[in-house]
Amino acid sequence: MKLVFTPNPQYIHKVLVVAHEAGVLDKIEFERQVPFDQDTGIWRYNPLGKVPAFVMDDGEPLYGGLVICEYLDSFNKTAPLFPRDESRWRALRQMVTGDGIFDATTLIRIESWRPKEDWHRDAMLRERRKIMGALDRLELDAKGWAANADIFHMGHVCTAGGLSYLELRNPITECGLEPGDADWEWREGRPALAEWFAEIVKRPSLAHVVDLPK
Repeated sequence: MKLVFTPNPQYIHKVLVVAHEAGVLDKIEFERQVPFDQDTGIWRYNPLGKVPAFVMDDGEPLYGGLVICEYLDSFNKTAPLFPRDESRWRALRQMVTGDGIFDATTLIRIESWRPKEDWHRDAMLRERRKIMGALDRLELDAKGWAANADIFHMGHVCTAGGLSYLELRNPITECGLEPGDADWEWREGRPALAEWFAEIVKRPSLAHVVDLPK
């Protein structure tokens, strides 16, 4: 098995978390590709030109982070991260919400690479609204997570990933789309989510235990 991705030890890569939880991390070969590099080789693995991509043992490719996560979770025979009981739909909603923070953050950042006078501000503000709404929804969800601290599922993985990426590449403060954005902090007004995040990053699978390729 091979994982093709852009490693960063400051970001919680959800596919690594799932592989760690499934006990197959040591069975995976890693290849670094940066999609926006002119000489990137990502196209060999994903016709959509995005990371992560994955190659199964039979040589068949997979792409799309959540698809790869579900494949890796199929090896988890003790505590699968994709629930099969009545909690499944709530966990999947949280999964998409956390992943949505990553997507919205990325779209704002890509637009900000253009000269500021050429920014499509309406589109950037729409993505900004998604980030704020997702954080507020997750704050409501996080109020129930503390009471079930022994439960860990894909919603938690993607929420942790989205928050860690927001901390690494914070387009709200960088772009200053609204008054006060320069001092914006996602934890403010979201105590349950902030407390949950501070604890969950101590979990071994989220602690960047893998030697990431250079």
